[in-house]
Amino acid sequence: MMYNLFFYIKFEIYLLFFVCYIIFLHIFTKFFGLKLNVIDYMIVSLLFLILLLRCCLDDLNGYFTVYLFNNFIIYNDLIKLFKTCMTLFFFAYLIIIYNFNNIIKIPIVEYLILIFLCFFSLVMIIISNHLFVILLFLEIVNICLYCLIGLNKNSNKGIEAAFKYFIQSAFATIMGFFSISLIYLSTGTLFLNELVILLNESNIIFILQFSLYVLITVVFFKLGLFPLHSWIADIYQGSYLIVTLFIATLPKLAYIFLFLKIFIISPNLFVNYSLYIALFSMLYGSIITLYQVSFKRLLAYGSMVHMGFILYSLSLYTAISITSSIFYLLIYILLMIFIFCFMFFLFEENKESKDGMHLLDDISKLYNVLNKNYLLSLYFAFVIISLAGLPFFIGFISKWYIFVGLLVKNQFMDLIILIGTSVLSAVYYIRLIRFLSFTENKDKKIKFYTIIKLNKFFYFLIIFLFILNIFIIFYHNWIYLYIFKCVLSLFS
Repeated sequence: MMYNLFFYIKFEIYLLFFVCYIIFLHIFTKFFGLKLNVIDYMIVSLLFLILLLRCCLDDLNGYFTVYLFNNFIIYNDLIKLFKTCMTLFFFAYLIIIYNFNNIIKIPIVEYLILIFLCFFSLVMIIISNHLFVILLFLEIVNICLYCLIGLNKNSNKGIEAAFKYFIQSAFATIMGFFSISLIYLSTGTLFLNELVILLNESNIIFILQFSLYVLITVVFFKLGLFPLHSWIADIYQGSYLIVTLFIATLPKLAYIFLFLKIFIISPNLFVNYSLYIALFSMLYGSIITLYQVSFKRLLAYGSMVHMGFILYSLSLYTAISITSSIFYLLIYILLMIFIFCFMFFLFEENKESKDGMHLLDDISKLYNVLNKNYLLSLYFAFVIISLAGLPFFIGFISKWYIFVGLLVKNQFMDLIILIGTSVLSAVYYIRLIRFLSFTENKDKKIKFYTIIKLNKFFYFLIIFLFILNIFIIFYHNWIYLYIFKCVLSLFS
């Protein structure tokens, strides 16, 4: 029994062990006056991620939902899929961290401790079956993100972003714990599997409805959905580039899975509320993004649209719609890693900056960077067109599966709404292509930026991501079917 238990949770045990290992290694080297290079920490971290990936790829296919530790931990094929994808994305993220540290120096050991601790907490959110445990690890994620955002202490925007996130996330956490206290008083349990049974067998009283609405609203805040989006643009713009990349990718996987676990408690209660939040997020994000001149803020409000798209599909609560939304989420995160890799080419040495580097964030000046660099321009256009969802690109394929799911259920009104918002959201991405190919005469006098040199592993990562995009275009049906098989474990 102990062996079987370790077989299921060895991923989390190894991850927690590595966090402790990095902490003690740092203390040991400081105490004895030793010094390890950044590359030493990165190699150890990458080798450890390979071990984690090996744990994820153990043969657990076909297993139904398994409950461990007196139902505190849950495991199934869908959780395995999420953990595998998070590990793969984290592997690419470590390569990006190493290159960013060559541009702007950061406290690499402290940074690794924070992101691995955050990674561990996100995994625990996914596998936990108890609401108190979920909110406890959600607060650990908040503390880690607050420290990561505050790393940009040389910028007033960075300090402002950290302070705003701290205040608003603290309030959201308080509301979350308040809601689960009401749930416990009403039902006598906080286990998700028991709540599903209790709420399906009896009528839901008003106080329980209120607490469930508050709880799922906390998740909407974490996703940056309308009208709880006021923090997201400031965080994207004020943080370091790698911190923004982390916030835009890995936590989204855990928060979407958390929404799905809460939504399963009472789908009929949440469906209309979730659909309206998703619809307003798509409309508001599409409109306000048209007026953005900051590249980071554009991506922030663009994430509202994509998260609204995913939430809308999840709220339909069918095996096909859930599969389509998860496929869309994975494609979105892949494209975000792709586009943030491109943003590394927007750095230039600037002696006036406290960090010694300047990031070109004005989209109207993209021409000054991309001019006469046709390969980089092609790379940028490929990513933007994919995010816009134009045909024959992976962004279109992910949306197409959602549209097909709506057609299967004869939900033509929902289909029209999603197609309309998709066309509207594509406008501001196509607008970026205009700055790439066309420029006014007054802008041509601005000096051209010199692209900094990056590590060869960074270029290998870009080439790999590009090949992966092409692979998905041709073999997307295989990936979709595998996700569908994993989603079926939810209904077991």
